[in-house]
Amino acid sequence: MNAHRAAAALCLCLGLASTAVTPTAHAVVEQTCLVNEVVTFSEPVTNTPKTVGVTVNGQLFNCTNGSAATGSYTETATLPDYTCTSLFYQGSGTRVFTWTDPAAAPSAYSYNRTSSRVGANIVIVLLGSIGSGTFATEPTKMQLTALNPDPISCATTGVSHLSLFGALTVGL
Repeated sequence: MNAHRAAAALCLCLGLASTAVTPTAHAVVEQTCLVNEVVTFSEPVTNTPKTVGVTVNGQLFNCTNGSAATGSYTETATLPDYTCTSLFYQGSGTRVFTWTDPAAAPSAYSYNRTSSRVGANIVIVLLGSIGSGTFATEPTKMQLTALNPDPISCATTGVSHLSLFGALTVGL
């Protein structure tokens, strides 16, 4: 990804981070964080369907709750018939947020995933709740944005990873 596209994606995501979730009058936002995520594919993804292993590594930073100011998560999956255009799949999953401060218990986040193309970006929304650990029972939303994969790479050598940026909101 060139520097101009990366800067544009970061600017878009930082804008989304500040406007993505508007809490209702009675809700209490317990935590907001910026998110940086890298999705790595077990083999490059092309326009030809194949089964691909996916590893997600995420960093949570600039969080508003001091007891859980930064954190990370990893998630793995195997996706059949995956292609460059399959990046827009719907589904569900679980991520465990491990907070840097050991006094904050890991948060198990179960979610339903939707994704769409908005201009030159992929927008992914994960809606669910924290089932256990710090922030247990809180409704949670993660919104991420990535640039669409390079169509020339999709047609030839493939795409080996995808970088996403966005925001996490706990307690909508």
